Amino acid sequence: MARGRPRKIKPEVALDKAMNLFWEKGYDGTSMNDLVVATGMAKPGLYAAFGDKEQFYFKALAHYFEGGGQKVFADLKNSELPISEALSQFFDSVMNSSQLVQGPKGCMLINTLVECAHKHEVLDGLAQSINEKRTQAVAACFARARDKGEIATDADLTALTDFFSGQALAIGVMGRSRASAQSIQHLVDVAMSILPLSANLNG
Repeated sequence: MARGRPRKIKPEVALDKAMNLFWEKGYDGTSMNDLVVATGMAKPGLYAAFGDKEQFYFKALAHYFEGGGQKVFADLKNSELPISEALSQFFDSVMNSSQLVQGPKGCMLINTLVECAHKHEVLDGLAQSINEKRTQAVAACFARARDKGEIATDADLTALTDFFSGQALAIGVMGRSRASAQSIQHLVDVAMSILPLSANLNG
């Protein structure tokens, strides 16, 4: 009896499976053989569809950003909510993505920034580029809040942007280390407590 033809795996399905594996095990911890098992594609097919491991990871990280982070950053950048609500929603989104009940922990972007810095130039470059988009979104949020009179006029927007963007990085690292939701919420609560709201809003 002739054998049936091998089941063809859709590239988008394989990319999603690979993304989750890279997210869980990191770049260095994932081999091409691991990707073969995870995706169900033969190694020649993986190379043909996605390139070598570095190219594959690059596409997986871009896929990760397009599937979630891009919307989170855009929502913050374009939000018309009061700044306290906009930032709270942003942190909630970061917390939710960093503390999945099942599957990978932490943020794949932040994991990449930590793992690939000074080691994998192409991957680090993409991660830094995506990270800059978050910083730009936070900066836009604070600039809008100042224009609307929501924060003190003498507030240092650059320092605030660096601080609150940094808290998002910290949440991702805490999620990766399996910190409790309560510990992460404490970090967010303290960060929000120093938000320099204008005297009119506080009154």
